[in-house]
Amino acid sequence: MSTIAIIPARGGSKGIKNKNIIDLNGKPLIYYTLNTLLNTPKIDKVVVSTDDIKIMNAISDLFGTKIDIIQRPADISGDTTPSEPVILHALENNQNYEHTLFVQCTSPLTEEEDFTALIQKIEEGYDSTAFYINDYSFFFDMDDQEIRSIRKPRQERKPRKREVGNGWAFSTQGFLKHKCRLFGQVGLCEIQPPKHLEIDTPEDLNIIKILMRSQTNISVGKGV
Repeated sequence: MSTIAIIPARGGSKGIKNKNIIDLNGKPLIYYTLNTLLNTPKIDKVVVSTDDIKIMNAISDLFGTKIDIIQRPADISGDTTPSEPVILHALENNQNYEHTLFVQCTSPLTEEEDFTALIQKIEEGYDSTAFYINDYSFFFDMDDQEIRSIRKPRQERKPRKREVGNGWAFSTQGFLKHKCRLFGQVGLCEIQPPKHLEIDTPEDLNIIKILMRSQTNISVGKGV
């Protein structure tokens, strides 16, 4: 069973300028996810879809020819472009891979074991898979009676499964048919905090920097 990993990395980020290659503890942000993917045995090929020459150069400097770079056209590189057209474009010349892993490089704490678990779900027969965390928060769209009653302690609440943006896996042919990352029988993989954290703002970046430096239950930068 063969798997291709696709990483979107456009250059026009708004919250943090040049976010995908911003310095994170001495390396560009994108390094951590690509390094993890290269060290995940179930992944056969890693490609990055980007419209930015700086990102292309950074990847080439870091990994040489170990990462395939796909030049993304301008019409699917805008602020509001959904991910699905980017995946379809990347798969145009890669449809021979049985499984596809779509990964966001903005969650650099994701580990090899997490990506492996996601792919294993597809190998077990699920059509598509996603990461989630258990969310025990109190939501105001709950039933009115529940809102106005005495709150149960956290350990007695039923958590909601909240999707996180680390990655998705799916059958390649199924994706080409449905053109959506989740379809058919959907499998879920729990990812443990803080690995679910995503960098969108400068504050997020600072939090991840501190977590990485502490190395508490997190392994990063294992070497290419």
